[in-house]
Amino acid sequence: MMTQKIQAGGFTIIEIMVSLAMTSILLLGTTSLFSSSYRGGQVQSTVSNMSATGRFALDVLARDLRMAGYRDTNWAMGALSDVLVATDGLAADGGDTVTVQYEAARDCNFLPTAAGVATNQFGVVNTVLQCNGQPLVDGIEQMQVYFGEDLNGDGSANRFMAPGTAGLVMNRVVAVRLHLLVRSNLVAIATVPQPFYFDNQTQVAIDDGQIRREYSVTVAVRNPI
Repeated sequence: MMTQKIQAGGFTIIEIMVSLAMTSILLLGTTSLFSSSYRGGQVQSTVSNMSATGRFALDVLARDLRMAGYRDTNWAMGALSDVLVATDGLAADGGDTVTVQYEAARDCNFLPTAAGVATNQFGVVNTVLQCNGQPLVDGIEQMQVYFGEDLNGDGSANRFMAPGTAGLVMNRVVAVRLHLLVRSNLVAIATVPQPFYFDNQTQVAIDDGQIRREYSVTVAVRNPI
């Protein structure tokens, strides 16, 4: 009778260990790639949201500033007084505030105005841009205001000055420049402290995991102030 020898197949312990090591390396690489891709997408989304926040806030402010001193039906009563007033504030308190007056039936919060004149005061409180105490836009850390003064009567601003600067004549102001500092939402998005540019200079990095960007606009003043 003939017998057949059967050989058992399989992997040695060394082969299994090598296979596990290679699998672990591949998994680590895939995980690292996924994490990097996810974080990159998160940063891109955050910056995009900041840009939308900055543009919207500037649009709101610019629309009111262009209306400063506007009168529709009551020009016979003369120009409005104090139609554009700003206060030079501290950075820690949200920066400057600016108050705009113009003829309108409702103010920035859609409330009926007194004597048909809207008085809208804009300022930043706890990273929220507010108008007359009501929140408008979140994520704004600071606002700085500069008045553009026409020194030679050609209709263009020759210099931009902070509110309350000695020598600034308000009835020669023909433009307003706004600087807004927009901060990312309450998510630790920056792995290292990020220096940022604001108010015409590079600011010291703040180690709080946030990203900051400056958005600015210059608005022409069209009515007598």
